[in-house]
Amino acid sequence: MSAHLDRAPVSDTRVDEHITMRRLKEGTATDPSVIMLLEFAPGTQFGEDRHTVREIVHVLKGEFSDGTNVWPAGTLLCAEPGSVHYPQSAAGCTILVVYPDGEDA
Repeated sequence: MSAHLDRAPVSDTRVDEHITMRRLKEGTATDPSVIMLLEFAPGTQFGEDRHTVREIVHVLKGEFSDGTNVWPAGTLLCAEPGSVHYPQSAAGCTILVVYPDGEDA
């Protein structure tokens, strides 16, 4: 599977007025992994994000905060099942999000 960020197979979706999501890969029966690109506008606060599955986040641009720490571009984060964080970005950011075992239900 390959996907170019500018030619994602699924169109952009507004998660809310401050976050845009571009799905690069949907899960299937044989490969449940999901990959998406999220763009946070400056000042975005998502609220509580509780995980039942593993989530991997790569900060591509800007600064991403999990509610505790601020992570600059180039950072790779892994949220394990059962973890809780509070996604936000004071400056705005672009993150690549991977759910290797499929998305939260």
